[in-house]
Amino acid sequence: MKKIVSVLMIMVMCLSLCSCGEKGENTQSQDMQTNGEQKQDTQNAQISETDDANSTEIVWDLDMTYEELETKIQQDTENTVAALSEEWETLKSDVDTYEKYLENMDLVEAFYEKIYDETELLAIRLREYCLIYAKMIVNSDVSYDDMYDELESIHDSLYEDAGEVIHDDIYDGILDEMYEYYYDGILDDAYEDAEYSEWSDARSEEYGWWSDARGDVYGEYSDYRSDSYGLYSDLRGEIYSEDMEDALEDIADFERDILKMKD
Repeated sequence: MKKIVSVLMIMVMCLSLCSCGEKGENTQSQDMQTNGEQKQDTQNAQISETDDANSTEIVWDLDMTYEELETKIQQDTENTVAALSEEWETLKSDVDTYEKYLENMDLVEAFYEKIYDETELLAIRLREYCLIYAKMIVNSDVSYDDMYDELESIHDSLYEDAGEVIHDDIYDGILDEMYEYYYDGILDDAYEDAEYSEWSDARSEEYGWWSDARGDVYGEYSDYRSDSYGLYSDLRGEIYSEDMEDALEDIADFERDILKMKD
């Protein structure tokens, strides 16, 4: 009888162990599945900016080509400049005399502020494009030599081309046009007929707004170029040394800096 009880106890223990083993395997399988999903989510990361009509949703995934990303960059910069240019044309046609200028100085000041705000937002988005480009490169299944060569695109399309849009089309473009139209144009022409103190105050205000906007826009341009070149240069050094760990840390630092700018 004791032998029968012992056998039954052993069978119960075996069944219990099997059940635990299956549960452990199921848990391990679920963990592996979760980790795989998390890795996939990381690979299909996305950054979006939806502030206003000029905002652009930026999606990074393994299916996007470098050419598609560069098209997004070009469209974003061109759309930003086009929207500012259109608003400038409207302001120029609405405020086209000395009398109208005096009545609408608040609109002129507000547009100078908008030029800076839009430039700041564009510079942040361009940094995001740099980040996405860098992630695409280091996650590509190519050799270190190919990664090193591909990083040149960050320099060409973002540091050079996109940076020049801010400098040439906004800093040396719209802002220079405003200076010529108002300070050197309408206000200068009104000197002989206008009441001096009123004219002097208006011209002084105009120059101050223009000068501040120009300085701020140049600051954004300079900071963006410095940041994008820094990422490009650091990554080239790490990839050349085949040091992927430091390359990923460079990218993580760059991403943290962008998040601070957006707070």
